[in-house]
Amino acid sequence: MRILVITRGLPASGKSTWVRENGLEPYSISTDKLRLMYSSPVIHPDGKLDVSQKVNTLVFKCINDMLQSRFSRGDLTVVDACHIKTTDFNKYRNAAKELKYRVIMVDFSDVPVEECIRRNRLREEMNVLDDIHIQRMNVSLSKCEVPSWIQVFSHNEQIIL
Repeated sequence: MRILVITRGLPASGKSTWVRENGLEPYSISTDKLRLMYSSPVIHPDGKLDVSQKVNTLVFKCINDMLQSRFSRGDLTVVDACHIKTTDFNKYRNAAKELKYRVIMVDFSDVPVEECIRRNRLREEMNVLDDIHIQRMNVSLSKCEVPSWIQVFSHNEQIIL
């Protein structure tokens, strides 16, 4: 089943919840989970607990390695990440074309930034992002163009893999 599913949307837009509710966690690679595998939560001087973003280079290298391994076997794979920049899709194109993968995007970009900020404030402390960070990500998301080789579905649509 040569299918790659990628999520797209702001933090707290519902991407990980959608993956879980659709029974796809065993097939997923999550940037948030990998960050916690590479680095324990960090305690700031103000006592706030946070997930380190300093390990992102390692996280994305790991994702690429995992994708190569999964693609070589033809595994169904879900990448649970924001994908808010047009360049975020480049890493999938060649492998998908060479290995005849169907690339599907589950799009959460219609979830209003205000709703994402509201939900973000309700998250576990170490997963809460600053409002300004989400607003900046929203600017990137609004400029992001999805390549035509990716089949896009709204998160509200029924998707049959």
